[in-house]
Amino acid sequence: MIMTTLDRRRMFVPLLGLLLALGVGLALSQLAQLGRVDASSGALIQEEPERGSTVAEAPHQLLLTFDRPLAQLIGAHRVAVTDSYGDRVDDGHPLISNYSQRTLVVPINAHGDGQLTVEYRVQLIGDGEMLQFESSYAFSVDHTLGPNEGEDISAPATAKSSQPIVLWTIAILIGISAVGAMLYFLRLATGTSRSSLEPVNRSVFRDDR
Repeated sequence: MIMTTLDRRRMFVPLLGLLLALGVGLALSQLAQLGRVDASSGALIQEEPERGSTVAEAPHQLLLTFDRPLAQLIGAHRVAVTDSYGDRVDDGHPLISNYSQRTLVVPINAHGDGQLTVEYRVQLIGDGEMLQFESSYAFSVDHTLGPNEGEDISAPATAKSSQPIVLWTIAILIGISAVGAMLYFLRLATGTSRSSLEPVNRSVFRDDR
């Protein structure tokens, strides 16, 4: 049986449609995945301590600030903080800050050096709907960045506190020198006027006698 050109075209059209459908579906799935990644990474706009930073001492709490308000629902937000050994160091439930509804306060109790990993899942208030985001980040603690044991950290404060004393001493010395100079010139002027008048007075007294 010989296939004509028309038969070939009829077979090619469904195959082309199937390939187009597969391509469109794959593209849509990739776009949706990219949208979820961008949304989850863009929801958290500030961390304290910052992502990837190294601090000299582990803080007592973490601050996570998002780009929209947090849902005020019990159990809506979960944060797990683990140290480099995999142990949980978060201490209690996260709370929404009293100063901003976009900031989540996470109490922690961490000791020692190493990396701390923060994994969070929160519900945010969108345009009339609830949006759930989850992601993670990490920062490190290194106590060698702080002052060494036995180091006299009060020396700079002592040097700083001695500066006003030196300035006041210089000001007093300048004041004393200025007063002394004024008294000296006044004494010279007074002595000159007296010496110029003294011979005249003496001659007057001698003529009277």
